Amino acid sequence: MLIFFELGNTRLKAASLKKGRYDYLGSVNHAEMTSDSLLTDLGLQGVDVDAVYVCSVVDSESNAKFNEWIQQAFKLYPTYLATQPNCCGIQCGYDAFETFGVDRWMAIIGACSGQNKPTFIVDAGTAITVDVVIEKEHIGGFIVPGLAIMKQSLLDQTALKPEAMQLKDETMSSGLLATNTAEAVAGGTLYMVAAYLNALLADLEKETGRRFDCVGTGGDFPIIEPLLDKSFDYVEDLTLQGMVEVIESL
Repeated sequence: MLIFFELGNTRLKAASLKKGRYDYLGSVNHAEMTSDSLLTDLGLQGVDVDAVYVCSVVDSESNAKFNEWIQQAFKLYPTYLATQPNCCGIQCGYDAFETFGVDRWMAIIGACSGQNKPTFIVDAGTAITVDVVIEKEHIGGFIVPGLAIMKQSLLDQTALKPEAMQLKDETMSSGLLATNTAEAVAGGTLYMVAAYLNALLADLEKETGRRFDCVGTGGDFPIIEPLLDKSFDYVEDLTLQGMVEVIESL
């Protein structure tokens, strides 16, 4: 069995591949994760593992800690995947491919390796990334702060208190606009992200004369999706699927 881990800024996701069968195992929050919960929460106790592959965007200290857990659990050292100039028939569009985030690269491969349509990929996590692929070529993308970072910046740069940001059922307004601070922040940041994505996609389609297939992933994407103008396919484990494509292509 092969195990795949996506080690993101906030959450860890996992999948397995055994005899050609892919299974998404779920995700856990970093703050709640221990060496024991890594196995129990993901259903990996007692499994026979041949190799572990990791896509990580965290710092070296966190990677080292994770390596210890993997060695304790499976008696082997994980292999860390990296961005390549091209893979699975897809060309990386960054001027220096090695500076392109491996999570974005794996998401692109997950979305595009099996098809040749123009594709608009949104990963709404701690940061919100957009990447665009046309005829198997990544032509670039954007990075903006995620919803949580936007909200935290208001706490850091204004006199707002954390308790004022807590949404409560009893204060939820029924109209479009907010009537309390928590909803004003939640709704305002949500509309900022949705407006940005809608405008970018419209401009992109106008500039290229193409209509894009749209793929979304990341923990916050389901919150954003109802405000988007175009239909998106939501793929929770998109990065993991890309990792599997990379390993199977070797």
